[in-house]
Amino acid sequence: MRFLERTFILFAASILIATRCLSQTVETNEHVVSSPDGKHAIGFRLVNGTAFYHVSYEGAPILSESQLSLSLESEELAREFEIVGTQANSQSSRWVPVVGSMRSYPDSYNERVIQLHERTGLQRRLHLVFRAYNEGVAFRYVIPEQAAVGRLTLHSENSEFRFTDDHFVFWDDYPQAKYSKVRLSEMEDNSMRPLLLETRSHFIAIAEAGSLERYAPMKLNRIGKNGLITRFRRGIVRVSDQLETPWRVIMVADQPGRLVENHYLLQNLSDPCALEDTSWIKPGKVWRSRLDTASAKAIVDYASANSYQYVHYDAGWYGPERDEGSNPTTYIDDIDLPDVVQYASDRGIGLICYINKIAMSRYDLDRTFRTYQEWGIRGVKFGFVDWQSQSDMEFLYSAIRKAAKYKLIVDIHDNFRLTGIERSYPNVLTVEGILGNEERANRGNPPQNVLTTSFARMIAGAGDFTPCYLNGRVVSRAFQLALGVVFYSPLQYLHWYDQMDQYEGNAFPELEFWKEMPTTWDDSKVVQGVIGKYMTVARRKGDAWFVGTIVDEAVRLEIPLSFLGEGTFTARVYKEDPNEKRNVLIEAQEVDSSVVLNAHMSAGSGHAVWLVPVGTR
Repeated sequence: MRFLERTFILFAASILIATRCLSQTVETNEHVVSSPDGKHAIGFRLVNGTAFYHVSYEGAPILSESQLSLSLESEELAREFEIVGTQANSQSSRWVPVVGSMRSYPDSYNERVIQLHERTGLQRRLHLVFRAYNEGVAFRYVIPEQAAVGRLTLHSENSEFRFTDDHFVFWDDYPQAKYSKVRLSEMEDNSMRPLLLETRSHFIAIAEAGSLERYAPMKLNRIGKNGLITRFRRGIVRVSDQLETPWRVIMVADQPGRLVENHYLLQNLSDPCALEDTSWIKPGKVWRSRLDTASAKAIVDYASANSYQYVHYDAGWYGPERDEGSNPTTYIDDIDLPDVVQYASDRGIGLICYINKIAMSRYDLDRTFRTYQEWGIRGVKFGFVDWQSQSDMEFLYSAIRKAAKYKLIVDIHDNFRLTGIERSYPNVLTVEGILGNEERANRGNPPQNVLTTSFARMIAGAGDFTPCYLNGRVVSRAFQLALGVVFYSPLQYLHWYDQMDQYEGNAFPELEFWKEMPTTWDDSKVVQGVIGKYMTVARRKGDAWFVGTIVDEAVRLEIPLSFLGEGTFTARVYKEDPNEKRNVLIEAQEVDSSVVLNAHMSAGSGHAVWLVPVGTR
């Protein structure tokens, strides 16, 4: 890999005391990198050979002096560093994702590479790169290949985030856990990423980006006053002769919805697409079937008539999922898999099948996925995928590549969250790592938590929330309709707990919203929102806009349509029936960008709008 394409490292011994007085003699002048728009800045300096950085936004300090270090298991790197060179880089471009929340993503940054050298001991070379984007800043460690460094065992990464005050944080310690809003000083350890913080004037996200294949996922623990520090979720990291860590990302915005809009920053910090041919990767809407042939065919008929793309067989289709003897290249007697595949294919519908790690690791995965391709299966949903250690990540990346080899799209459950891998391997269309509709509102996932998740979790990118419609857990169907827009997911699982026999003989005209709704977009905007209270998201495909609003408490909310372009639009509004919360009423009106819709929603309800230029429908 070319030198300038690599990211660079800085190391200091873990035993260095983070509270060392910063008034000591500064050995070098400060190096500051600012974003192209000048709003974000990240600065670096050495203090007596020890590395510190700080972050500001629009001139206001976000992170005070925070130490950077890595610890080896067998020995510690000396702290006596000197800068032996620097390099400046910049880029101004856009790139087009295979699937995305926008047609193209901006990818512009300024970069400063700091080249360090030990003055004592082994005199190893260490580098660090800082990048500043309009969406946030990032830094990364790299140990380049060199004679003084052989096989490496990394005991811990100790990247600090020293905040300027005791901010509120939206904390969860498990990817499918309920969020808690607490002060930084009250936060427990083992926080997931991304971590969302609320200050008096800004919103901040700490995230992880780039490849984790040779690394362990990050968690965040508290350190000192108003501080966080990175730790591995489990184990240590071993590499042969060089190390490139994932990026540590700090995003800042005036409104929390902007952080959600800017989720593509994690992809910008990831490698470009590794696949030569992506024409087979198709996003779409999915309906889960019962584990028999007739149910799948009934869903295929609905999918074909209503612009859905996939039917799904979940756990149990090849036998009891926790039974190590269940062979993933067989199927149960109730399923005639060749018949289902052919029936679906004749109607333009693909089949996605579940496979958990027990089966993935026990049987030859190459043979399994080759068999699926031969059968005509179009995608796989990984279950029980471990997500904590370096070996977990090596297994997951290998499985993703093998799925791509056999042209299988991928949905990852249960606890993995994206770090930009969907840019490198766009067959990864969605992941869970989210407390979705599997948890009922009255059993741990009330609307307030959904409205925290829609901000905090979605900074990481696509989230498989699994909306449903007729299941008994549904309190407001208008709420469920809106979820398809609020939660971005190129593979959108709808009707998760519904079955086709619930729909037979019943008319639900409002489901035209899901019928017309795509799952990838040309533009996406968080129109308004307050964490835990309400959120309105607008997404555009071609000339049509889809708008979803969800709320916690009863409210009369004004929804501005200023995002619309020129011209007049026909708005079909799907709103809660005031006489029966589960019912949805449809109204139509002509609007333009000056119009503000007035939406009345009861507690835990929602509101959806489909807008097309007048005369196109």
